[in-house]
Amino acid sequence: VSFVGNRGTFIRGYKAMIMDVEFLYHVGYIVTSVLGLFVHELFYSILLFDLIYREETLFNVIKSVTRNGRSILLTALLALILVYLFSIVGFLFLKDDFILEVDRLPDSKAKGCHPCSSGFFVMVWYLSTVYALGFCFVSLSGTPEPITDQWERACDTLLMCIVTVLNHGLRNGGGVGDILRKPSKDESLFPARVVYDLLFFFIVIIIVLNLIFGVIIDTFADLRSEKQKKEEILKTTCFICGLERDKFDNKTVSFEEHIKYEHNMWNYLYFIVLVRVKNKTDYTGPESYVAQMIKNKNLDWFPRMRAMSLVSNEGEGEQNEIRNLQDKLNTTMKLVSHLTSQLNELKEQV
Repeated sequence: VSFVGNRGTFIRGYKAMIMDVEFLYHVGYIVTSVLGLFVHELFYSILLFDLIYREETLFNVIKSVTRNGRSILLTALLALILVYLFSIVGFLFLKDDFILEVDRLPDSKAKGCHPCSSGFFVMVWYLSTVYALGFCFVSLSGTPEPITDQWERACDTLLMCIVTVLNHGLRNGGGVGDILRKPSKDESLFPARVVYDLLFFFIVIIIVLNLIFGVIIDTFADLRSEKQKKEEILKTTCFICGLERDKFDNKTVSFEEHIKYEHNMWNYLYFIVLVRVKNKTDYTGPESYVAQMIKNKNLDWFPRMRAMSLVSNEGEGEQNEIRNLQDKLNTTMKLVSHLTSQLNELKEQV
């Protein structure tokens, strides 16, 4: 209620309400609370994300991903393309090396069945992407039976190859080679396996994934630098007039006294509120001027780059310089008069 009242949400029209992100956030907050009250208590846990919205440091963590989201998405698309290519190579030439150890449930009804049948929901999730690429996922060598109850083949179809490489290859530090069968050096495809494992490790794990992490880390560092710069500006610059701290060095008024008494931003806010709530017929001359400026969204009534204390100090300094010059002039005139009198005495003696 306070948010709607302070922002004047219902006064601005429906289009402005829909475009207001903060208003939509508060609406979603209310909806989540209602769902937690009437549907399930699990929805209350979603409200913890409000801490991210309120804390700028945590919000910068989210912005580090969303600010350069296009670069991250394109790099992730490149990673998916590479995974797809490695999956095709594995499906065509290294199918027998994709043998994974599994832990079956004691009451599993899928025991001894094809691995794709136990992953029906995973297959459905990936089918839209795979069909778009125009491939038909049919095993070339029939449907083999699992080797044992603890081991099963994971690349009898191209779909399962993609799932295996995407799932295990990206999550293992050494790439997809960490979960494949360890071949003997006497096998004919041993050199191919070495090249396959090393290429996946260097291209996907080291280069592509680190590109994504680098973009996120650099963006977060930029956001942190911007935050520190803003804090430094607020600490060393007057919010009202924009004068920096060094302008008040060797002056009668310090910077802290200036922002606390002379240009206190909260006093300006109180004055703006007074102008808004006060009856227009009771305005004084300055209040009428400021009210018109606020209505036109003009900030010229703010004392930009000037302060009364500095003006008075400059005036006093000029007056002191004039006094010093006057004193020096009087001293010089006296000295000239004294020398003139001595010169006249010397002429009379001669």
